[in-house]
Amino acid sequence: MTNLLIRAWRKLNKTVNSFFFLDQWAILIGRNLDFESAAWDHFRPLVPSPDRYWADPFVIARGENYYVFIEEKLYQTGLGRIACLTLDKDGNLLLNQSVLERPYHLSYPFIFEYHDEMYMLPESAQNRTLEVYRCKQFPDQWEFVKNLMFDMYVVDATLFEHKDKWWLFANIKTEGGSSLDKLYLFSANHPLAEVWDPHPRNPIIADIHSARPAGRIFERDGELIRPSQDSSRRYGYALNFNRITLFDSMNYDETRLSTFYPPRQRGVLAIHTWNTDGGITVSDAVIRRRK
Repeated sequence: MTNLLIRAWRKLNKTVNSFFFLDQWAILIGRNLDFESAAWDHFRPLVPSPDRYWADPFVIARGENYYVFIEEKLYQTGLGRIACLTLDKDGNLLLNQSVLERPYHLSYPFIFEYHDEMYMLPESAQNRTLEVYRCKQFPDQWEFVKNLMFDMYVVDATLFEHKDKWWLFANIKTEGGSSLDKLYLFSANHPLAEVWDPHPRNPIIADIHSARPAGRIFERDGELIRPSQDSSRRYGYALNFNRITLFDSMNYDETRLSTFYPPRQRGVLAIHTWNTDGGITVSDAVIRRRK
């Protein structure tokens, strides 16, 4: 079957299913999980009301609670905003509040700390910017600081401090291209820099199976692990965990350690984010629900 026929079949199948089912992103909560041993039975879903979806979770542990920053997209407006789900120590939902909203789509609320202050780097690709916000009052007050990039369609920007530099991983959609299959890398001396230097090997990954970021880069047993999306079957179909094997101003390389696939027999169609803090792991999944 040609690629054109495959795309046509998928579009027809999606249209037919939409009459009977709602395919909805929801948040998954797990405790004390390792990516190599995680299983679907280890997660508990937090499913939003049918008028919205929840995706792209980033978790901050503070005091007795967990604060899960997410993309909350309201179907009525068609725009995503950043919301915060407050969970108690057992992972039960206490509060859902909108914390950042703009007249354009926001998602992937990457949160980082710099000089004892908290910042957010949400995806604002629809505005062709990459914006930074400073936290005025945690968790619900954020003020615009600056744009790191202009006139670029930058998605799922992920910062990481390494070897006395700050590194910015992101997929960039160019004219006629896709936002799913090319990973770019930039560096600067600090995360609020005016200029970000492109890596000489850009795009450092050119593969729809593993290019797009899927959460924070983390360390395990002295190794750097980069979560990424596999969008080969559909957007955000599965989660990869990649070990970074070479990483400096001239070179970059990684190897895939494992892939976490959705269990379709349970009505789960996709999974595309992984973040951990304070013993809790958050992810997201497309869950098929009957209308």
